[in-house]
Amino acid sequence: MAKKVSLKDIAQHLGVSTALVSYVISGNEEKGRVGKETAMRIKQAALELNYKPNHIAQSLKSGKTNTIGLIVADISNPFFASIARGVEDESSQFGLTTIMGSSDESPEKLKKLVDVFIKRQVDGFIISPPENSEETIEYIMSLGIPLCLIDRHFKHINSSYVITDNYQSMFAGVKNLIEKGFKHLSLISYNTQLQHMIDRKAGFKDAAKDMVTDVFEIDYANQHQELKSVVYEILDGQKTDVMVFATNTLSVAGLKILTQRGVQIPKDLEVLCFDASEVYDFFYHPISHVKQPTDVLAKESVRILVNQMKDIERKEGLVFNSNLVSY
Repeated sequence: MAKKVSLKDIAQHLGVSTALVSYVISGNEEKGRVGKETAMRIKQAALELNYKPNHIAQSLKSGKTNTIGLIVADISNPFFASIARGVEDESSQFGLTTIMGSSDESPEKLKKLVDVFIKRQVDGFIISPPENSEETIEYIMSLGIPLCLIDRHFKHINSSYVITDNYQSMFAGVKNLIEKGFKHLSLISYNTQLQHMIDRKAGFKDAAKDMVTDVFEIDYANQHQELKSVVYEILDGQKTDVMVFATNTLSVAGLKILTQRGVQIPKDLEVLCFDASEVYDFFYHPISHVKQPTDVLAKESVRILVNQMKDIERKEGLVFNSNLVSY
């Protein structure tokens, strides 16, 4: 194995001091009063000798690793995959590397991931927290580690966050359906006390308060089995004329079940899906949906986190509007 080139090797190669080389390699040539010509020679020699900086040593010296931890509920969900891509792209603009994980809506798994990322000395976190994870969020904040919640937040925790206006987004979507003449609406959501789901259910109920409505809540851990059971129950009841799915995952799975049952959309039943999906592009009929601004959520979460890295006391809470795509 070839010997790793050190700062001392570069110094000996050029006949200069190791301190001088260190100033240039670390980008502090002005501080070390290194002449431009000498600095150029040192940089050129580093390239020729294939010098690789020791990032671990640099991070120990600076106290920074230039990495952030992103933890979402489920990276296989297109919504969170889009968030992850946006965070990764935006963080790279600040010279940051993003490491990712999925909590699978488990507070225990979130805690384990947070512990792993803290041991990796991440400079900050962007987290989409699962239910009952307040203790872990407060733990991160107690350590003085920069944090921004995304997609969900806890009203009683004074953290930074970026979210969609879930109440208004659902309200507008349901009102649009009612204006089209639909009278019996069924909402399928998760059985959770997470604020974003509470807001979506409230938006649905308030918009359809004068209509006939049914609200079905299913367990995330058994969602595939329970979703099929609920969809069949609605269809067999033959009353509902609109089925509203409260999340991206429920939407895609629900459309699959409806197709398998031979339901024609919108002839037999109309649907409204919360959030966009590429799957809709391959469906035989355009699907009305609420499109969340994932690119903005991702970009703003990184900006807030970077600002917190400079000032840990600086906190922001941002709420963004969604777009209703109606057919």
